[in-house]
Amino acid sequence: MQKKVLIISLVVIFFIVFRTEAQQITLDVDASDVARRIFHAQLVIPATSGPLTLFYPKWIPGEHGPTGPITDLAGLKINADNKTIQWHRDETDMYAIHCTVPDGTKTIEVLLDFLSAPPLVGGFSSGCTATAQLAMINWNQLLLYPSGRPMREIEYKASLTLPKNWKCATALPIESQSEQYTKFAPVSLETLIDSPVLCGKHFREIPIGSPVDSTHFIEIACDSEVGLDLDPTLKAKFDRLVAEAYALFGARHYNSYRFLVALSDGIAHFGFEHHESSGDCMPERALIDEKQKLLPPVLLSHEFTHSWNGKYKRPADMVAVDFQQPMRTNLLWVYEGLTEYLGFVLAARSGFFTPEQFQGVLASIAEWAQNQRGRSWRSLEDTAVASQLLFNARPDWAAWRRGVDFYDEGLLIWLDADTIIRQQTQGQRSLDDLCRRFFGKQSGSPTVESYTLDDIVAALNDVAPYDWKSLLIERLTSTTSQAPIDGIERSGWHIAYSETQPEYEKMTDTYRKQVNLSASIGVWVNEDGTIIDIVSDKTADRAGIGPGMKLIAVNSRLFSLEVLQDAIKATKKNNQPLEFLMENGGFFTSYSLDYHEGEKYPKLEQDSSQTDLITQIIKPLAPTGSESKP
Repeated sequence: MQKKVLIISLVVIFFIVFRTEAQQITLDVDASDVARRIFHAQLVIPATSGPLTLFYPKWIPGEHGPTGPITDLAGLKINADNKTIQWHRDETDMYAIHCTVPDGTKTIEVLLDFLSAPPLVGGFSSGCTATAQLAMINWNQLLLYPSGRPMREIEYKASLTLPKNWKCATALPIESQSEQYTKFAPVSLETLIDSPVLCGKHFREIPIGSPVDSTHFIEIACDSEVGLDLDPTLKAKFDRLVAEAYALFGARHYNSYRFLVALSDGIAHFGFEHHESSGDCMPERALIDEKQKLLPPVLLSHEFTHSWNGKYKRPADMVAVDFQQPMRTNLLWVYEGLTEYLGFVLAARSGFFTPEQFQGVLASIAEWAQNQRGRSWRSLEDTAVASQLLFNARPDWAAWRRGVDFYDEGLLIWLDADTIIRQQTQGQRSLDDLCRRFFGKQSGSPTVESYTLDDIVAALNDVAPYDWKSLLIERLTSTTSQAPIDGIERSGWHIAYSETQPEYEKMTDTYRKQVNLSASIGVWVNEDGTIIDIVSDKTADRAGIGPGMKLIAVNSRLFSLEVLQDAIKATKKNNQPLEFLMENGGFFTSYSLDYHEGEKYPKLEQDSSQTDLITQIIKPLAPTGSESKP
């Protein structure tokens, strides 16, 4: 009897293993031709005879739009039993591929190539993420998947071939690894696409956080060896970031976390959130250049925060069964806006920002918000709903059109909420309490919990009773010209102006090779003289200058950013107007700007009659030298 039971058990185990392997999709990616930004992929997909639809991922989580870069897909072939199967694209859904599987076929082979964008083109999945020295492998670019099953139920077993002497890092569990070949353990399609691979010739792994909690790493791939350096002082602040994030949320929803940092001047620069990692693409010298010192912590802190807000907790209308279903993004002011706020707060608590630098950030954002004239016709909620359009909107007339304002205006809304909670509870509670109760809970492996606006309102009321719903709806739906800067004023500060540009704003201008003169004459100017955008009703607009025009000369002197800034500075000492010679479509026109206030940049001034809440907000939560424990 025992022998019979044993035989039956072995048969059951064999059946389960066999069935699992039979249903498993294998994906082999060859990145050895990365110098030409070409990636080859081979998939073996279980199939039965009859019609079959395969999808190329369309809606990529974190990109907030149908941005799957299918135009860069090439060389698509489908084979069965060594014979080619004809395929055709759906005439309505460009991301759907149809074919017919022959009788008796159990698996099909899919071959495809992905042609990554050229240097500095595009962003997110459509952007360049590879050079001759490094690459960020995004699995959604390199696969198809069968229709009819949720992404959580489709299992992939992936492998990756790299150029010789390259190394890689990922949140994916590694099954085996040789010199150029890495085989990953089987995971769901959802997990695979949420787990990019960073690889490169110049590579470094740096453990961060507490020595007793070795679950956090900065993984760096750079176009040069020199860019891999991480100063001990800077590393200590990243150690602190891990501790401050845990102190804020009180729990973690990942097994380990990796900041995947790609450093190159030849790739698109952006950040991208994942549950157990982040893809952080920055300039080659971002970690070692003093002029860029505030850029990396802002990006990494923001994407790290997304592990809690956006990945673990996610708006219900952004939780999909596959990558083809449209996401409804009206709650991005929480997903991105709150993350923007917490990202800056965590950066300040970790020591990346001084209190004065943090105040400068708030002043710059408040000034930007006051210049968004499009607020008079377009609600903040509409910028979230239309995010899939606005991410690709041109920069000209952005202040009138509005863009992805749910980031920075969302920050102002959450600063408002934080100060209200602190006032309502006489300093006994803050937005930190919301973070622990709503985004913290129990530590564990990656999972997703959805929420609605009513859930947010209920969580806020649980922390501090208030008419939160009315406040939030008014902030989201109003079309008033008034910027939502109540949180700054409630925190004991107000907006003023000086001749000194806030450090973070100046650093951003240097990185973007532009100058922000929105607070003075009302323009953003590129280093080549092109007017990027203007602010309605300010000096440049009243003079008739518009985006796209090119500044050739200032006061009869050949344009440069320095000449322009010097001329504006001098207006405070004379009564002469600024004279701009502009080129517009091959025609030249002189413009006279009646401006006499000199250099003018936003800053915060403290109201000594009120409690300084900003200093309280950025006060570190984690004790100095504290251990970061899960």
